[in-house]
Amino acid sequence: MDYNTIFDSLQREFCPPLDTSLLAALLADIDLDVPSTSTHIAQLRKNLLLLAEQADFEDLSCSDDSAVPDFCTSTTTTTTTTTSELSTSFNSPLGFLIATMPHIPIERLRQALEAAEVVGDADEIDMWEVIATLLSEETERDMRERDLDEGEIRAAEKTAWETVEPKKTGRKGKKPAKKITLSDVRQQQHVRPAPAQRPAQIDDPWAQLTSISTHIAQLLPPHEPKYFQSYFHSPEHASTPYNALCAALAAITPPNADDTHRALYHLLDVLLPSYEELDEDGRTRLFADIELALGAAHGRGEDAFEIVKVLRDLDTDATEGRFEIGVFHTQAPSKSLPEGPAPTPPPPPKLARAATVPAASPSGSKPSPDAAYTHAMHIPTDVNGRRVGGIVNGKPVSASSPADYHRRVGDAVRKRDELLREAARMWQRGRGNKKGRGGEVAMYFAERAKEYSEIARREALDGAREMVLARRRNTNGDDAVDLHGVTAVEAITIVNEILADRVWAPEKPLRIITGRGSHSVGQVSVLKPAVRKALEEQGWIVGEWDGGLTVRGKRFGLR
Repeated sequence: MDYNTIFDSLQREFCPPLDTSLLAALLADIDLDVPSTSTHIAQLRKNLLLLAEQADFEDLSCSDDSAVPDFCTSTTTTTTTTTSELSTSFNSPLGFLIATMPHIPIERLRQALEAAEVVGDADEIDMWEVIATLLSEETERDMRERDLDEGEIRAAEKTAWETVEPKKTGRKGKKPAKKITLSDVRQQQHVRPAPAQRPAQIDDPWAQLTSISTHIAQLLPPHEPKYFQSYFHSPEHASTPYNALCAALAAITPPNADDTHRALYHLLDVLLPSYEELDEDGRTRLFADIELALGAAHGRGEDAFEIVKVLRDLDTDATEGRFEIGVFHTQAPSKSLPEGPAPTPPPPPKLARAATVPAASPSGSKPSPDAAYTHAMHIPTDVNGRRVGGIVNGKPVSASSPADYHRRVGDAVRKRDELLREAARMWQRGRGNKKGRGGEVAMYFAERAKEYSEIARREALDGAREMVLARRRNTNGDDAVDLHGVTAVEAITIVNEILADRVWAPEKPLRIITGRGSHSVGQVSVLKPAVRKALEEQGWIVGEWDGGLTVRGKRFGLR
């Protein structure tokens, strides 16, 4: 079955009460080309059943409780993703965790939520604490599967964080001579005086506000510039131009804004890289500006982008204390009349005439020998985006060291954690919001976090593959593979790649070294049963010995 057939079947069965975006996100994490696809589809169907039951129960509870109408959403029969559909399941804690971490079994997600509710209030769950707990469990499980001892774990952590600073070598030779111009100060009548530094020109603040109003009015027809000027000119609306423009935009935003989550995702992709230095409060204002601009522009992304830039300029001008744009309404301080005339200051003392030293002439100057060389520092040698150090047995060998892989995995994991933290914060900010904007922003960060999780997974797999292949090259043993230090998923992938290289038979088997699990929980190997189960499902004849497995080919008819 192809993707569209499976999606249509699940959509007819579970949408509604679930939304199609959640279904698409969960189905996208399943590889439809592997033999175990049917097992993954069955597990997905089970998870969707549990999630649909919870959504139906929440809808029933909302209809019986009139005190909290914000969480009640109407059932729709359309298949397009709307804001109300998104908030139906994504606003629930379990729905958020399923969309954010779809690879974790739903029962484990339920247990994590129940534990968080026992510690604190069910309505005030710290979602980031729940996610951090689940991530810590994943890290511990990976360490157990790799069967590393404490010394190897410390060495891996040290390698991942160790950096080598190159030595700075100075250029030998004499220092360049410093030129000093000697002249008589009385013979300076032909020297052109240096131009006086002119003060920065300050524009008329009212003219600035008129220009901003005209620009915003062009982006938001049919509103006239005078509409926005009325907010800028009136101190009743706000004390800064930024707050005044926000009030003007909020007044023209319809209460039921159109579905704009796609435009929201595009704006976040474009704007976030330019505002990475913002703190938590600054990012919150940025998200609010994007949502406000999209609502006022009725989902027009280009117009909303221009409005956000104006809002950011006004906000930065006020928060950094420059106060260069517009007029800031403050209460005028009361002044008291002086009792008498101001004292007359004494005359300033006479100043001696300053001598002017002419600047050195730039004529005849030669380029510095230390100037930057125009050629590239190095020519990269990449194969499919991966650095290659050479060719061994006709195959490219990666030039990346284990420290390089650890560093790239660490960078991706840290970025993933930052995005998950932001997703949890935005989810809690928008939970129960009628417009569901916080949920849309949280979904954006959750999707970005899954992208970095995939990057970390690929880098970890590449590092594990290179480590295993390096052992095979060093031992010159094509009939054996040592899987020490890899996870179960990495081991299955690497073994399948090795088995696909040649034909294996009982007289020429492949020996797989999994280890005895000396450092695993219960002194039981985790790799051996996982690899054996995966190979037997694919039709391989697998034998077992104390420290690993033996593959003697495939069953008849499964080649």
